[in-house]
Amino acid sequence: MNTGSPAGRLCAGLMLLMAFLIWSTPVQQADATQRLQDPAPVTLPDKETKQAAVDDILGEDILGIAKSDPAAMEVIQKYIDAVGGREAMLSITDRVERFKNTKIDPTNETVMKMARFLKRTGEGVLMIREEWQLPGLGLTKNNEPLNFVQVYDGEKAWVKAMGAVSPLAGKTLIVFVWDKHIDDFFITFQDNGYIASLKEDQTVLGTACKMVELKSFAGNQVQMFAFSDEDGLLLRKTWNEGQAPAVIKKEVFFSEYTRIRFSDDRNRWIKIPTIKKIFEDGELSLEQNYDEIALNSGVSSTVFGRPEGRSFDEVRREREAARAAEQEASAGDAEAGEKKPVWEKPKPKPKPVWEKPKPKPTPKPAPKPDAEPAPAGDGR
Repeated sequence: MNTGSPAGRLCAGLMLLMAFLIWSTPVQQADATQRLQDPAPVTLPDKETKQAAVDDILGEDILGIAKSDPAAMEVIQKYIDAVGGREAMLSITDRVERFKNTKIDPTNETVMKMARFLKRTGEGVLMIREEWQLPGLGLTKNNEPLNFVQVYDGEKAWVKAMGAVSPLAGKTLIVFVWDKHIDDFFITFQDNGYIASLKEDQTVLGTACKMVELKSFAGNQVQMFAFSDEDGLLLRKTWNEGQAPAVIKKEVFFSEYTRIRFSDDRNRWIKIPTIKKIFEDGELSLEQNYDEIALNSGVSSTVFGRPEGRSFDEVRREREAARAAEQEASAGDAEAGEKKPVWEKPKPKPKPVWEKPKPKPTPKPAPKPDAEPAPAGDGR
């Protein structure tokens, strides 16, 4: 596809959005696919029930299902209490966030403005809407910012880019819905199949921290969290991405915790880090700065419907037809131009060449008169 065409620029814009999604989502993308493909977690039977189920076959417990370390659970509970408590978290019905993502390269910084809307349905399904404003980066005629909208209503999802709307599915949808929480990751981490264990204490940014490792039930995801010994707040999250030998160490540092009060109950609040910095192999890669956070402000469910606009296929066909008509018109003009008479331009009159005046002849000197003969002698 010609990337200079409107359809080509639209596809290039979607690819740019996908790239922003990937580097702005601090999760293991390969594991994200596996996570959504896994069945929903179920309530595990107790050991006696499991034992009775397998006694007739092997006579022993072969499942070996591990449980979270009570000491690690105490650290996590201290964190939940520090940021407002489980009851406050579960009472959030909608959430609005406005922030900036700054992508940092060795020689450049790219700033993207973003708004995110989250809302719980009565059935507990999470609806998501994100509005992105990316720099043009040469994809538009006058290099205007690129505006994208992504919406998930709990069942269906769409993306609107450059005036066209198309369904959102596959890997792009997985990245979009992954790691989105209206409350907090640690409220439901056990329901999502993670097991917590306490590791050796560390010092992070000069602060003594309790270290908690979370491992998925399948063992394919391992994340390390550093909680401040002093106030219990989360300071750092660490994990690895990629496959050997191209494994990247990623870290997120959380700072500037701010108390956010509920719009419908000013006595209720939660604490949220308003600055997040993501590092890759020790180099700063992305910085997130929150400008506004609102809780229970009454976000309407209509916000999460299909964005207004024609389908991507319809817009693409229309633009391709317009481009074909323009090319045909140009070809017709060129053909008509060949039949028009070509008038010769009058030849310019030659400039007169002025002859140089001939030089006057050099006057010849007059001949000297002959000398008179000497008088003859008298002969005497």
